[in-house]
Amino acid sequence: EILQDIQENKKEIYLHCSNANTANEVFQNVLNDRPEIFWCDGNATSTEYSQSEGQSRYVVIEPNYLYEGEEKEQRNQEIESARTACLSGISDLSDEYEKIKYIYTYLINNVDYDLDAPDNQNIYSALVGKRSVCAGYAKSCQYLLQQLGIYCIYVTGQTTDPNGGVADHAWNIVQCNGQYYYVDTTWGDPIFLGEDNGYQIPNLIAYDYLCCSEKELEKTHMISTDYVYPSCQSENLNYYQLNGMYYDTYEPGMLREVIDRSIESQEAYTIFKMSDDAVYQEVVDEMHETLMEEGAGYLGELYGLWQVSYSYSEEASLNKFIIYWFYE
Repeated sequence: EILQDIQENKKEIYLHCSNANTANEVFQNVLNDRPEIFWCDGNATSTEYSQSEGQSRYVVIEPNYLYEGEEKEQRNQEIESARTACLSGISDLSDEYEKIKYIYTYLINNVDYDLDAPDNQNIYSALVGKRSVCAGYAKSCQYLLQQLGIYCIYVTGQTTDPNGGVADHAWNIVQCNGQYYYVDTTWGDPIFLGEDNGYQIPNLIAYDYLCCSEKELEKTHMISTDYVYPSCQSENLNYYQLNGMYYDTYEPGMLREVIDRSIESQEAYTIFKMSDDAVYQEVVDEMHETLMEEGAGYLGELYGLWQVSYSYSEEASLNKFIIYWFYE
């Protein structure tokens, strides 16, 4: 009843329901499951009414609509055009993981995090306006993956930053190859993370939030307990494991080989993702004591540079260490 009447922009939605609180909850769940409904902002008034004696009570919801008529249709066409443009680049990809990765990367590369973006609680802001906040990122991810036939739901909770600050947040759960994973396109965006682009350091997509497990995500995220969500235990799709950047033991010789191969290939950066805090700290200590300096010496020797520059970033909450190399 709610879905049908929202689609038709009904001013009053009459429900076979006796409790306004229940009606409000279902109303919000409809919007959470239907990211394409951009024209309703989620605010509504719900009122309980009594019918004549012997008949059940009912509830009337009065939603707040952002857009109606021609304006709604125009914006819908703009969204469909943006969707077509996005999905046109995925025609040759058949694996579910590659599709999820494509959408993750597409949104991060095409949307900027902006608290002042208009319509930032719906997909129009991200897909058309290219500026949004977490709600726009997450709903757009859900919308695009649903278009590809991939199970994706919208979830909410809170996050903590390195300084201990807590903020409300939204992200997704996806199903891939029979397993459930978390996806957070907002936290994957280097613009949201506020990465310093000084010294020509590239803004790197944080793939820590692509198809990750509870173990990884719960370092910084706390999912809402209002609902029972699918459990995300699998680590089979850890991006760094799949791409040879993951280390569960501390082996200085192997790390030096990785650095040398990276320099020989003129890679702009070398990423090390560690399995736990202990291994991370061992790697960080060795980086500062010998490995980065030795790597810089090798870079200068290999390319005949009399002066070598490099930079690095330590991401302790993610057990990740990145070295940035400069070849001029």
